Amino acid sequence: MRARGLVLLLIVAIGAGAAYWYLQSREGSTKASTEYTSKHGDSVTINAPKAGDRITSPLTVRGVVPGPWSFEANFPVEIADADHKKVAEGYATVKGDWMTTKPIGFTATVPFKAPVTDDGFVIIRKANPSGDQATDDSVEVPIKFGPG
Repeated sequence: MRARGLVLLLIVAIGAGAAYWYLQSREGSTKASTEYTSKHGDSVTINAPKAGDRITSPLTVRGVVPGPWSFEANFPVEIADADHKKVAEGYATVKGDWMTTKPIGFTATVPFKAPVTDDGFVIIRKANPSGDQATDDSVEVPIKFGPG
């Protein structure tokens, strides 16, 4: 009888541990994304990097933008120093149908040389092939340069 009780206790402990791990991993995945609102009111979700992260080259940026932010499946991603001076620029590519109006996932890899400032920004810019400043839109993620 005593052995049966110990086995049951062990099973309950393993189940509780698994449930705790599952809930912690779900909570972590929620924290892994940050939603930003652009100056024109669009919602942009950034999965990586998170605000305050220390970044190294090449930087991988992942998230979700409104479908209309891309043109021919791409839009600019910029890395800037603390004074908003451009350090590097690359292009994100959306995953799927770029002509959608729905939110769409994207990935960008941007190589860069770290500036002298410790702080900076990753700037996700709406594609603007017309060059019309009235339709420019962006969000900024504050970051730090260098290994963490």
